[in-house]
Amino acid sequence: VSDDGNGQTYSFDPAIAGVGAHILTYTVNAQVLEDEVEVFPLPTVSFGNQQGICVNAGVQSGRSGGSPAGGTYSGSGVTDDNNGETFSFDPQIPGIGTYTLTYAYTDGNGCTSSSTTTIEVFALPSVSFTAPLDLCVDTGVQSGLGGGTPSGGVYSGPGVTDDGNGQTFSFDPATAGTDMHTITYDYTDSNGCNSSADDQITVFDLPDVNFSDPGDFCVDAGV
Repeated sequence: VSDDGNGQTYSFDPAIAGVGAHILTYTVNAQVLEDEVEVFPLPTVSFGNQQGICVNAGVQSGRSGGSPAGGTYSGSGVTDDNNGETFSFDPQIPGIGTYTLTYAYTDGNGCTSSSTTTIEVFALPSVSFTAPLDLCVDTGVQSGLGGGTPSGGVYSGPGVTDDGNGQTFSFDPATAGTDMHTITYDYTDSNGCNSSADDQITVFDLPDVNFSDPGDFCVDAGV
């Protein structure tokens, strides 16, 4: 208590008094009057770790982690579900980076406390792929082909057989058929974020060839 010196008012600092019940005294004309004031502790609030998410994952609903139940979530990309338990998070709103999320809770005494945690929004991996040169339909199976980076991905497309080693594939032009085909290289990084790249390869048909019999000759017809 700090008396204001005007005979009417005073200031009270609950942080100085501390948690618990305290007796306040008012003295006037030698008469001492007392009353009690209670300082409540702040609620203990926690907010569990949040798993990182890829930037293109879309809105993640039903996320939680705040305790005790009954609070409110906030932060960039956060939409509180107004049920005291869950929230939604849209990674595209904050974008790539690490962000702080807050869980605030008010107890029955009107005392509010909060806890924070971080969430990381991961970038998509940078993926490139260059298809092999165009070829004729009768060239046969082409093995040990590559062109996708970084290594560790999977190749797919007409006539394509992925070798399962994250680096090479085989291509059968006869299976693919004559036409322009798209081959795709799909890669997932250590954060579980996926990206792909594609390129085209053309399988040429064989030329249409004709040859006419020149006719029969006598042995002395000359060249």
